[in-house]
Amino acid sequence: MSLTLNARHVGSQIILEASGQIEAGDSCLQLNEFCKRLISGGARSFVFDLARVSYIDSAGLGLLLSIYATLRLQGGDLKLLNVGTTIKEALTITNLIQIFEILDDEPRAS
Repeated sequence: MSLTLNARHVGSQIILEASGQIEAGDSCLQLNEFCKRLISGGARSFVFDLARVSYIDSAGLGLLLSIYATLRLQGGDLKLLNVGTTIKEALTITNLIQIFEILDDEPRAS
């Protein structure tokens, strides 16, 4: 399954919507390039909406952590929105649940 990405501005944040799977290979490369373009354009705060992401592997989790670290070094942040059970389990197993702020609804994201 391919990855579809869309970004929209809400206040000072970018809501990054993804649909598909985030795994080693093309989808990670696509997400990495997409985020690099946004960051080079001045974006510093992302809310990553995972409602339509069905799967994320260790490479995808590592990429999220890398994006988070890049944004934090530049005074920004990365929050996760609409995290499903499967992805929440992956975050828990890897202890990344302690790092990312997880939101249940978009209005709280601002």
